[in-house]
Amino acid sequence: MCPPFLPPIRLTRVLDGLELMSRPRRSRITRTKGVCGVRVGQRVSRLLRNGKRVYNGDMESSVRTITVLTLGLLLTLSSCTATPSDTSTSPPTLVATTTTQATTTSSTTTVPAPTTSPTTTTAPVTTSTSSTTTTPPPTTAPDPAPGPVTNLTVGIGGGSGEVMVEWDRGSESDLDHYNLWYSLAPGGAKALLGAVNHDPSTIGSPAYDAGSGRTAYVDFPRAQAEGTECYQVSAVDTASNEGSRTGELCLPVVPPAAVSGFIVGIGGGSGEVFLKWTRSPEPGIDHYNIWYSELPGSTKSLFDTVAHDPGSLSPPAYSIGTTEIGYIDFPRNLVNETQCYQISTVDIDTDEGPRTPERCLSGL
Repeated sequence: MCPPFLPPIRLTRVLDGLELMSRPRRSRITRTKGVCGVRVGQRVSRLLRNGKRVYNGDMESSVRTITVLTLGLLLTLSSCTATPSDTSTSPPTLVATTTTQATTTSSTTTVPAPTTSPTTTTAPVTTSTSSTTTTPPPTTAPDPAPGPVTNLTVGIGGGSGEVMVEWDRGSESDLDHYNLWYSLAPGGAKALLGAVNHDPSTIGSPAYDAGSGRTAYVDFPRAQAEGTECYQVSAVDTASNEGSRTGELCLPVVPPAAVSGFIVGIGGGSGEVFLKWTRSPEPGIDHYNIWYSELPGSTKSLFDTVAHDPGSLSPPAYSIGTTEIGYIDFPRNLVNETQCYQISTVDIDTDEGPRTPERCLSGL
C-alpha cells in the first residue's frame, strides 16, 4: 500500500530538513571519534540530493525513495551515535553501510580493538629502618706525665767534698716532687736515692732551694767515688704520673790541684835534703807522691808517698804546724843543682793532680 499523498510543499520541507540535519555541526554525531561522523554526513547528503532529483519526477517513486532514505538515515545514525554515558575505554567499532534505492544492504565489518596488556603499577615500598644511636658519655683525657727535667748538673761542693746535684724546677702546675736516682757505675741500674718536693717552701734537707728556679741536693760523702757516682732525675705530678728520666750524668773526674808552697833545701844536723809543701785544702785528698831525679830535667821516678792526713804521717815525713808537711831525704850528695824533686797530689779516687815544677838542691 502506498503512503498517503504529500503535498509538494510539505515534501520539499521534509527533504530540506533532512538535508539540514546532514550538515556538519557540533552535534552528538560530529563529536564521535574516528571518521564515522564525517562519513554519515557525506552519505546523508548524497541520499538527499538523489531524493530531490527523484521528487522532481514521479510522485510515487519520490515517496518510496524518501521512505528508503529515511530508513537508511536512521540505520546510519543508530550505528554511529555515541552516548555521553558511554564510559567504555575500548575504541569504537567502525561500521560501513551501503544503501541503494530499491534494496538496502548493510555490510558491517568489525575491527577488533587493540588488545592492551594490563599494566600493573606497584607503589614503591618504603622501608623504614629505625636506628638508635647511643652517645657515649664524655671521656676525660688522661693526665699526661710531666716533661723531662732540664739542666741537670753534678759536681763537688761544700767544704767536705759533697756531691752536689742540681736541676731546673718544671713549670707545670700539677708537679708534686722529683725522684733522684743513682748508681755506682755508669750505665748501671739506678736505685731511688730520694724524693725532693717541687714547692721550694717545703723542700727539706739534704735538698734546698738553690735560687734562680733551681733545686739542689747534697749527696754526702759521695766524693769518695769520684767519677763513678751517676745520677738521673725525674718529675712526678699530683696524680703520681712520673715523667721520663734525664740522661745519666756522673760525677766528673776532677783531679786535685797542684801542690803549693813547695821548696827544697838543706836541713837537719847532718846535711839532709829537706822538702816542704803546703797541705792541700781540697776534700778527698788521700796522699802525695814524691818524684825524684838526680840531675835537672831528667826523667823522674816515684820516690815515696806521704799521707795527707797529719795523724797518718810517719818518718821521714812529719807535720809542720797545721798546714805544712816536711820530708827528710837522707843521705844525698850535697851538690848544687842536683837532687831534683816534684810533688803531686792524689785523691781518694786515685786521681792524681799535676806535678809541681821541678825543684833542685841549691844554695850550698
